[in-house]
Amino acid sequence: MSPRRRHPRPEDVRTHLMDAALRVFARHGYEGASVRDIATEAQVASGLLYHYFPSKQAVLQALFERSAGLVMEAFARAAAVPEPRARLGALVRVSARLVREHEQFWRVSYGVRFQHAVVAGLAEGIAAQSALYLRLFTALLAELGRPEPELEARLLFAALDGVFQHYVLDPASYPLDAVIERLVHQHGGVPAKEPL
Repeated sequence: MSPRRRHPRPEDVRTHLMDAALRVFARHGYEGASVRDIATEAQVASGLLYHYFPSKQAVLQALFERSAGLVMEAFARAAAVPEPRARLGALVRVSARLVREHEQFWRVSYGVRFQHAVVAGLAEGIAAQSALYLRLFTALLAELGRPEPELEARLLFAALDGVFQHYVLDPASYPLDAVIERLVHQHGGVPAKEPL
């Protein structure tokens, strides 16, 4: 009797397909990628991809949801830092770390941002995540006694967004650590003891 062949768990297959899609989207852009390209990258038949995702848009949606989960986990840990000035530094630095560790995702995210037909399906999740960042930063800046904490939170959020866009355009030479530390300092956070 031959040993039974083990089939991969559905969640592992789904993750494998998402990882392949992310690589293809990062290389070719969302619009330039096809379901066939993703299946080829994953070394599976296109039908298997359709078994897990009804469309290319659904794969992109799943990638955004996965990223939102990672961001929420990391922000929850950083938000637990008790001292407000240290917490501000932790929140800004964890944002930079996530962008650095998941550079392909952020390249895709920034690439689809102005494709209204694509972003329409992602709008609710993006808005919820943006609202979370603004609430966290506003509350923290208010706790630090900053005048107009909501306005300053919007400025910080916009600055981080711009920094991360510039980083994903040129990760090899963009001085991410130095720029992040300057932002932390300008908004009243504690300087880092070690590089990001």
